Amino acid sequence: MKSPANTSRLLKLLRPLLWLIATAFVLILLAVITYLLSAQTAISGKRQIKNLGDSVEIRFDESDIPHIKANSPADALFALGYLHATERSWQLEMNRRIGSGRLSEILGKDTVPIDRFIRTLGIKRAAERQYDRYPAATKHLLQSYADGVNTGNAHLGWALPIEYFLTGSRPGHWSPTDSVAWMLMMAYDLGGNWQKELQRLELSQFLSTKQVWEVVPLHNQNETLSNLDFAKLYRDLKVFNPKIGPAEGKSKDLPATELAMHDLPGGKDGIGSNNWALSGKLTSSGKPLLANDPHLGLSAPAIWYFAHLDAPGMNVIGGTLPGIPGVVLGRTDQYAWTFTNTGPDVQDLYIEQIDSKNPAMYRGPDGPLPFKVRQEIIDIKGSSPLTFLVKETRHGPVISDVYAKAKRTIDTDRYALALRWTALDIENQSVAGLLALNQANNLETFKQSLRKNYAPMQNVVMADVEGNIAYQAAGVAPKRVINQGLYGVAPSIGWEKQYDWTGYVPYDHLPTSTNPEQGWLATANQKIVASNEPNPLTGDWDLPTRYDRIVDLIKSKKSHNLESMKIMQADTLSLGATPLLDLFKSSSPSHPLGSQALQISQGFNGDMKADSATALIFNAWADQLTRSLFSRLSYLFTENYGARHFRLPLIIQLQNPNSPWCDDPKTASIETCQDASNIAFDKALDYLSNEYGKDPGKWSWGVAHTALSEHRPLTKVPFLGSFFNLKTPFAGDSFSVNVGRLQLLRSSNPYETLQAASLRTIYDLSDLEQSVFIYQTGQSGWVQSKLYRNMNPLWAKNEYLPLQMKPANVTRQLELHIK
Repeated sequence: MKSPANTSRLLKLLRPLLWLIATAFVLILLAVITYLLSAQTAISGKRQIKNLGDSVEIRFDESDIPHIKANSPADALFALGYLHATERSWQLEMNRRIGSGRLSEILGKDTVPIDRFIRTLGIKRAAERQYDRYPAATKHLLQSYADGVNTGNAHLGWALPIEYFLTGSRPGHWSPTDSVAWMLMMAYDLGGNWQKELQRLELSQFLSTKQVWEVVPLHNQNETLSNLDFAKLYRDLKVFNPKIGPAEGKSKDLPATELAMHDLPGGKDGIGSNNWALSGKLTSSGKPLLANDPHLGLSAPAIWYFAHLDAPGMNVIGGTLPGIPGVVLGRTDQYAWTFTNTGPDVQDLYIEQIDSKNPAMYRGPDGPLPFKVRQEIIDIKGSSPLTFLVKETRHGPVISDVYAKAKRTIDTDRYALALRWTALDIENQSVAGLLALNQANNLETFKQSLRKNYAPMQNVVMADVEGNIAYQAAGVAPKRVINQGLYGVAPSIGWEKQYDWTGYVPYDHLPTSTNPEQGWLATANQKIVASNEPNPLTGDWDLPTRYDRIVDLIKSKKSHNLESMKIMQADTLSLGATPLLDLFKSSSPSHPLGSQALQISQGFNGDMKADSATALIFNAWADQLTRSLFSRLSYLFTENYGARHFRLPLIIQLQNPNSPWCDDPKTASIETCQDASNIAFDKALDYLSNEYGKDPGKWSWGVAHTALSEHRPLTKVPFLGSFFNLKTPFAGDSFSVNVGRLQLLRSSNPYETLQAASLRTIYDLSDLEQSVFIYQTGQSGWVQSKLYRNMNPLWAKNEYLPLQMKPANVTRQLELHIK
């Protein structure tokens, strides 16, 4: 036992340390309080501005939508840039760095593969070349927006968003070409056909062409776009790397949005959207209804920021993308428009043969050609700079030098893989096209402005107050002819002219429709073919499950209203599940929980409700069954399962009860698909009982199927990730109208979703002020603000906020005056 004297002596020694700790705590507390009081998370009042043409008034409504009233479009876009900077500064900074390949300057070596790939594509270089050819009037508007961004960042003062302090960085200078580059990145995110080409090339190392089609089939099994035996072609040319193996490991610290760029750039099943329009003959008001929900990656903050731009020749409200001037999706007081991804094949890989005597040359149609070479330098936080060479062929940048999957597939001593992509064309002026859309005064003018859209190609469904509904595929896509060459389904031979692009599909040959007799229009990334163009834009369409369900719901009622449109957007019946239900219910599991699980599953119809136990059991079973059939492909399956859902090849193979894919090659017996189903059921119940308890009656889909909005780049950082990320139970699956695409092998929780409806809008053309919207975060990018996350619970429950040009109430006001 310590004596009082010893205790006193110890306290005397510790007292300075305790005072030091207490002082440090008080100073930290004061610093935090000072920061929170100084941070301009809800900017209001009056600001003096240098670069403004005239004063601008901004009123924020109860949904925190800013209503920008300006005397010119240039000042309106300046104000939008100012708001993007003050509300979403860190998001803008990340967008700028992603588009220019400069993440590693502040994030270190983990992001070097991303930067190197983006630099190789030459996104920022392409943006600069394209910008040089923009009309002077468009350049002026882009410069006004950039001035607004830089002024807004400057006005934040020292109390910047927390992310800047955590990364030791500050807002960089925003230029007009950064906006053009970010539009290219959006086109990149919505592309990805080249990834399926690469996957078919990889599979050709081990499988016949027939077997490759069984693993990566076209949507329509009765459609043949190319009759070439490409697997034999590649083997005869000795294209493949003699050292076969998986790609190099990737960082575990990056959000899925960045991992996608490193692991599978832009190439994920299910990237798209839903939109549909009903004419007055199908609505209770006699005027059109229009709905849209883009299915993009969930991020925190969201990719959308809503705003109203009101200036002479411009009066539009809707979703903007921080970094891009203008409203991308929205309405005027006369019409509304919506987008889904058309998904054309606008990317082709070319196998280029390197000259064996001179590796600076490659084989062209008429003899050797020199590679175009440039040097790139990536500055890396905490490391020495990386200097590397980028090569280009007549088709485009060589990606096999920097992309691990391409590099490990081909013999890089003899061949290179080059990428041809429409979005990199110098003629691309899609930002100018967007600004023209924002200044169209009626639906006809709007439709004419769509001709200026280049990339990404979009399914545009529109409606106006006059009662018109219309559809137009807008963008460019290469001409292709069925059974000529490879039709873009697999990498082409670079030195043969027959595989070269010969031009683009004429705009008047793209799919279009106005006021169809049926009274409705709908797209959900399904196959769409023009009446005057027999050659489809691609063979790799998405499964038509969402489209078919939308059509069913439209036809289920004689008359629709705003409420029935909301019900349609919330629908969770999965037509990707229904073809598998008979096999699922006929399973005979041997697991102790098998009989109970089967009993509660008998009435299941494929509706992926959040509170459904059977939805969880079914998805776990389908997951295990997919792994059972295709895991024999080793890393070529495990690396892709998640980015690709493999549902179509699964459904096709299960149509044959004795499909060889159902047989387990590791056993002596020959398993049928029923045997495979029984085993998958047992494995599913093993997993679920370990994760969610031993009582299937208490399981629910929403507990496993959580929607995660990830923060860039702090999502995986302990404690900080949970502070910045947003997570909520969610209904639906990869194939329902209310989509929630499963991560599968891309996450420790295979049923988590990071890709869902990034936005929902419904427009009532009988009274456009009754229009509504919602997305999954909030308007603010400041994590300490309640407006960072206020929409999340509403979004998860399919509730909405008003989208009004003339709101009844104003919560705050900001005035920008000339200095």
